[in-house]
Amino acid sequence: MDTQHHQVILQMISSMGIGLFRWMVLINQQSFAPFMYDVQEAEQGVEESNAYEEVEIFSEEGADKSDEIQSARNISEEAAKLMDEMEKLQRKLKDLQDEGYNHEQSILSPRKGNVLLRERTLSKKRYPKLHIPDHISEFPMSRIEKATNNFHSKNLIGEGGYGPVYKGKLGGVIVAIKMLGPHGKPHGKQGFPEFQQEVAVLSRTEHPHIVRLIGVCQESCILIYEHLPNGTLMDGLSKGLPWKDRIRILAEQRSALAHLHSSFPHAIIHADLKLTNILLDAGNVSRLGDFGTARIVQMKPLKEDTICRRTNPMGTMGYMDPIFFMTGELTTESDVYAFGMVILQVLTGLLDLNIVEQVREALRRDAVHGLLDASAGSWPEVQAERLLRLALKCCNLERKQRPTFTSDTDWRPLDILRTMATASKSRKWSRGK
Repeated sequence: MDTQHHQVILQMISSMGIGLFRWMVLINQQSFAPFMYDVQEAEQGVEESNAYEEVEIFSEEGADKSDEIQSARNISEEAAKLMDEMEKLQRKLKDLQDEGYNHEQSILSPRKGNVLLRERTLSKKRYPKLHIPDHISEFPMSRIEKATNNFHSKNLIGEGGYGPVYKGKLGGVIVAIKMLGPHGKPHGKQGFPEFQQEVAVLSRTEHPHIVRLIGVCQESCILIYEHLPNGTLMDGLSKGLPWKDRIRILAEQRSALAHLHSSFPHAIIHADLKLTNILLDAGNVSRLGDFGTARIVQMKPLKEDTICRRTNPMGTMGYMDPIFFMTGELTTESDVYAFGMVILQVLTGLLDLNIVEQVREALRRDAVHGLLDASAGSWPEVQAERLLRLALKCCNLERKQRPTFTSDTDWRPLDILRTMATASKSRKWSRGK
């Protein structure tokens, strides 16, 4: 594989990252008064993963509102173009990496057994053995290979953020097998931190709407979950999931996040909430998954709020809390921001980067009817509008203005819609009976 190609692509992605960073700053400056952020030495911060830009907050006065809106709209359009270019470059980089890996495998194939044995030995020396709770099973690599027919492509059911996911059968049960090595290679050092984090979080968490960890293969950084055959919430939206199911799923996920945030003495922040990390079982009941970037934080004594966790910005652009993106300060409010974006997407079917501004504009024009996703059926528009306004509140740049998942008062619009959806289904069932 041509190393120069890698360098060029990486430099272009780094440049795109700087452009997106400037976009986030401009959005804050021109669309969300009274706060404005002055960012210094952004380019240097891209090169060092643990460097943080100096952020200075000061009040902004006298801005003309119409100019702000137009400026924000222009910036959002530019950001969308930047995001599209960045995704193309990332796909190109992945193709180059896959090409190189396939070439490597063709060379090593005659002595593959020895290579895998050596990799496993190095992996055991490189990483400490984790303590796995009794309720989570441990499997040797040989069982995983047999369960997936040596990771045959026909058993590939998805690509996670850190590696592929395969379907397999262990003990007569269909499971999802997630590999955390780079490019689907087991034993990769890249996947160990995420493996460790998922085990730490999911081994202590039990909730009906959080994915269940069944087992692990420590030697290869492999996680084994219950299999959820209906894919992701993104898949559901593309198939015209009815509005009643959408509302139920939102209520389920709010419950799951409230459970994570209220855990004591250690709250859990998911940090990568998005449509593709919400999974659906055969009955479209949801589970929150992908805890590789989750963080455990200490609760303040005698208080409900959490101490923020300072860490490298991570997650998915568009869902990521802008304050976290710029400062590295991760709090439970960061999950609230991402959930607000999920609500907007679930109700409208829009996936655009500037969805917040589109929804604001539709509400200003009293045009909610044309905004709601028609493929979901006939929405209760008055209550749907209230939920859209709540979602915008979740996306407020001032963290203190965002609702909390544990407050029933804040989430009344969602609860009312959930009740309406349940009542509607009950009436239909009674008539059918």
